[in-house]
Amino acid sequence: MPSLPLCLVLALLSTTLVTGFSSSLNATGYIQGVLATVTVNVFVTTEYTEVPVLGNLLAIVNTSQGAYVSYRSGYLEVLSLIAPANITITYITELFKNVNGEYVAEFYNPYTVLTLYLPSNTLIIEVSNITHLRKTDERYELVFSEGEVRLVYIFVEVRASSIAWLDWVWIALGVGATGGIGFIAYRLYAKRRREVEKLEALDERDRAIITALKSGPMTPQELIKITDMSKATFYRRIRRLVSMGYVEQFKKEGRVYYRLKKEESD
Repeated sequence: MPSLPLCLVLALLSTTLVTGFSSSLNATGYIQGVLATVTVNVFVTTEYTEVPVLGNLLAIVNTSQGAYVSYRSGYLEVLSLIAPANITITYITELFKNVNGEYVAEFYNPYTVLTLYLPSNTLIIEVSNITHLRKTDERYELVFSEGEVRLVYIFVEVRASSIAWLDWVWIALGVGATGGIGFIAYRLYAKRRREVEKLEALDERDRAIITALKSGPMTPQELIKITDMSKATFYRRIRRLVSMGYVEQFKKEGRVYYRLKKEESD
């Protein structure tokens, strides 16, 4: 008997069969950058089933034997030759957006249980709707229940001096995962890491300007004289320091001055 194209088979079935799966719909996802490789486990109760997907689907990479899958409008259309049956589907999706180095995901989790894994060189900045978390040497495990999810993380370089602090942050998150302590701890740690990274990004000329301004506000002319820079170099550097948040510009009696921001002068 000649075989029919999958799209035709699905179209025929969709007019005669009822979409159905059991109430339990579990998924596991491994995150790297903006992408996630998601595996869904579902117990189908009819031959034709629609399974919701996360994010912007890029590819279907694996399915259970005897199951044929296509994608349409946020759902995987599954044709199972044996029903009822347990079906496993793996797909790659674009789940995050890179916003100035922060990887941000906001989505509705349609699965009963969604378990996401992050590499060990990441740091969670913000997370919502989390029910469980666990840290291992290789990855972080986060479990979400059905509902709205927001997850923000960054990649970090974890140095030996930072290990104890990072472990403390994980303990705090474990204690307060449902109350907000973890969110605060990660925010504090992220701020600390960013401050360190910004300081490491400064060179001798940047530091010369900051050192000069520690004695108080100065005009551009005064700073140029003290730091022994050309005008072009000075204005390029001062604009950089202003954009990084170290220095602010203000006017007094019609003249331009620069000064350290309060947190930098403390």
